Amino acid sequence: MSDTIRLYKDADLHRLYTINCAGEPGVGAVTEDALGQIIAQGICLVAVSRDDTPVGFLLALQPETDYGSKNYQWFDERFEDYVYVDRIALHPDARGSGLGTALYQHGFVHFAGKALLIGCEVNTMPPNPGSMRFHERLGFSQVGTQTFQADYAVTYLARRLSL
Repeated sequence: MSDTIRLYKDADLHRLYTINCAGEPGVGAVTEDALGQIIAQGICLVAVSRDDTPVGFLLALQPETDYGSKNYQWFDERFEDYVYVDRIALHPDARGSGLGTALYQHGFVHFAGKALLIGCEVNTMPPNPGSMRFHERLGFSQVGTQTFQADYAVTYLARRLSL
C-alpha cells in the first residue's frame, strides 16, 4: 500500500462513506449525502493506494463554517485561528499502517501558516483510548471537555501548528 495523500475528488465520496461507516462509533455516523455536504464545506485529505483507491481520509473545517456539530461549535466559540478535524478514518485493512499519522503530518504541513492550531475531539464516553494515545503521540493536548449525556462525552484536543 502506498502512502500517497491528495485532495478529495468527487468520485471519492462513496468510498469515503463506506470507510466512515466502518469507523463508527470512533467517528460520527452520517449519511452519504451529509458526508458530501461536510466535505464541500471543508478540506478533505485522502490517503490512496497505488491504484488511487481511497483507503483513509482526514476532513477538516475552518472557522465560521455553517456546520451544526456541537464539537465544531465548541472550537468555533473559543478559538479564532484554528482548523478543526471533524473526522479521520481509515479502511479497516489500512489501520495500523501509519496512514493515520501520515494524514495528520500532511495536514500539519498543509495548514501551517493558515492557522495557529489544529483541534479535534476524542470520545471519552464511550471511551476511545486508542485514539487518545494516537493524538497524544502526535503532540495534541487537552483544551477542554464536554458531557452531552450519560453515555456520550468528549475531550477536546489541540496542537499548535508551525508558522
